[in-house]
Amino acid sequence: MQSILLVFFGGGIGAVCRYLVTTQIGARFGTFFPFGTLTVNTVGSFLMGLIMGILLLLTEEFHFVSGPWKLLLTVGFLGGFTTFSSFSMETLTLLRGGSTFYAAANVGANLICGFLAVWLGLGLARLILHA
Repeated sequence: MQSILLVFFGGGIGAVCRYLVTTQIGARFGTFFPFGTLTVNTVGSFLMGLIMGILLLLTEEFHFVSGPWKLLLTVGFLGGFTTFSSFSMETLTLLRGGSTFYAAANVGANLICGFLAVWLGLGLARLILHA
């Protein structure tokens, strides 16, 4: 039951944060391209790398029990914050509207930014814990 509550609370907070970020980004940069979803997916990927890097190193070096934190922060918060379904729908909408270039740019940007962000997050976790 504790695991379900951790995922529930983390997911709720993540979803609210996603809504706030995507609406602010959309208001600032417009909606002709899904910058809001790209932003939350990139930030979420960075946070995934950072959080998992920190939790893994804490577990290895200090025998920290990371299970509850992992559920709360990655499965819960980041699961609610990032949004593959919105990314997929926005890409399809771009394709249906004849914006093949923007659809391809959206796919490429989410993949490249996501992988780069996870890598940077893991690197930052190592720097933090080995400083």
